[in-house]
Amino acid sequence: MSDTQPSIVELISKTVSDAKRLASAQLALAQAEMKASKKAMTSATIFGLVALVLAPLVVVFLLFTLTYVLVQLGLQTWAAFGIITLLMILVAGFAGAMAKSQASKIKGPTLAMRELNKTSEAFGQTDVS
Repeated sequence: MSDTQPSIVELISKTVSDAKRLASAQLALAQAEMKASKKAMTSATIFGLVALVLAPLVVVFLLFTLTYVLVQLGLQTWAAFGIITLLMILVAGFAGAMAKSQASKIKGPTLAMRELNKTSEAFGQTDVS
């Protein structure tokens, strides 16, 4: 054996070191992808909470409106309650649509999973997803 070729121990050590670096890089990739989705998750959560808070209020105002309509037929008080109820329905619908729009932007770590599958295939393992 010549002096320029590395020993088996050196080759195994380098392989283990490379595998550790690869695993760290894949973890960093997954973390980066999750950070990218964080903004979309935050927006979806905020708009979803707005919709969840406004929806019960819509029901309350609708019930007050119907009550005043039945009790005071002909008086104008119910019209004001009706307008407020319609406005709240529109706001809740808008917030719900915005939440759905933001939620559709949330993605999992697809690139990291693809790279992990490539690595596992290189080591002769089956699909890890």
